[in-house]
Amino acid sequence: MVNYIKNWWWSIDKWVFSLTLTLISIGVLLILSSSSGIELRYNFTSNYLIKKHLLFLPIAIFVIFFFSTLSIRNLIIMSLLIFIFCLILSFIVLFLPNEIKGAKRWLNLFQFTVQPSEFIKPTYIIISALLLSRFKKKNDMSFNINLLLLSLIGLALISQPDFGMFVLIFITWFSQIILLGVSIEIILFLTVFGIIISLLSYISHSHIRFRINNFFDKSVGDNYQINLSLDAFSSGGFFGKGIGTGTFSKKLPDAHSDFIFSIASEELGFFFSCLIILIYLIIFYRVTISILKIDNLFIFLATSGLSLIFVFQSLINISSAMNLIPTKGMTLPFLSYGGSSLLSCSIIIGSILSLTKKRTGF
Repeated sequence: MVNYIKNWWWSIDKWVFSLTLTLISIGVLLILSSSSGIELRYNFTSNYLIKKHLLFLPIAIFVIFFFSTLSIRNLIIMSLLIFIFCLILSFIVLFLPNEIKGAKRWLNLFQFTVQPSEFIKPTYIIISALLLSRFKKKNDMSFNINLLLLSLIGLALISQPDFGMFVLIFITWFSQIILLGVSIEIILFLTVFGIIISLLSYISHSHIRFRINNFFDKSVGDNYQINLSLDAFSSGGFFGKGIGTGTFSKKLPDAHSDFIFSIASEELGFFFSCLIILIYLIIFYRVTISILKIDNLFIFLATSGLSLIFVFQSLINISSAMNLIPTKGMTLPFLSYGGSSLLSCSIIIGSILSLTKKRTGF
């Protein structure tokens, strides 16, 4: 076992793994700081949120380790099984009486809630890379199958509704298409397809329509959360007020999840917030450097897609908290509270480590 661990440590990108652990540690600190206000507001027992979060940490680290040890073949099989199972669950939740804030995305399992669509995110990117690489080599029906799977995902997510998750998956998939080097006709078709889906979602879902309208016209609705978030950014200054001493951030209803970056900005300051962004960018940079050395099309597309969905999600969360884009209930990878998000991001990092690891002697 000792030799196995040594070989594993030798094979993986240590920067990506170490920076991931750094993000997890920062997340624990921020969730601990933000949880007191949330627990008081919802009558939870003391340290309820941080205790639940800590339960998932060893599982998350194990998931990273487990996925990083998989061979390419086993990674594909594991992704396919998880994808099919979670896609089915994403349709099942639509018929269950478990609605939170107008959305049906979660399953209740014992005392925990699970969001199946979170696990569609990394596994579909791997399956998409497999289908696209096959299409490039054989020019068969793989592309049509890929588009069919994306349509099923879109149907499930928009019905929940979780338009932001669909946008995240779509733009990552679209990036894979561009990296594949398909014809301009296909790119134009997919662009029109994405615009049509967006317009239909805007017309048919009042929740989506409200958020977009409110972003462009602040008189449309309540801006309580985003105003508090912006106040938290401005009050933190360069060095922050200190952990646990934030005022605006503690009033945020979703400070522990969607607006965790506001907590970091107020309590740790501008410089530390920049450090968090830098960590995400270094992880993306390390993966990009590894991609440039890859001559296998599947590994190239899968690794590119996983790194892009990781950084896109980070940018969407941070931009939303800073009112640069319409607000979206999307977590910040490894920092936000939530077991499904934590494990999903762990699958992303574990899969990246598996795809980019040194193969000799392992």
